Amino acid sequence: MLDTVWDNLFTNAIKYNKSNGSLSIELEHTELVITIQFKDTGIGITELELPQVFNRFYRADASRTKEGTGLGLTIVKQIVELHGGTVHIDSEWGIGTCVSITLPKF
Repeated sequence: MLDTVWDNLFTNAIKYNKSNGSLSIELEHTELVITIQFKDTGIGITELELPQVFNRFYRADASRTKEGTGLGLTIVKQIVELHGGTVHIDSEWGIGTCVSITLPKF
């Protein structure tokens, strides 16, 4: 199931990135948790739209020019929570997005 999470986050970071943009993936861990951050230099998400990105079938205005169903981040959140983790998104319109996944170590 976590493969679906990684695939979705890679796909979004590439699909909504700018031409010649970049994607970085950072991994941190403590004794209890692992945090993975996907940071891109893409189009970003507006402050108004950010609270809605985990809603089923929601697509931000800027993303409507690309193919998709609006289910990807909903699925990501459900899978991460099934694994006892959390998902958090920081984004700035026109600058990029950072998706942080925190999972407990088993």
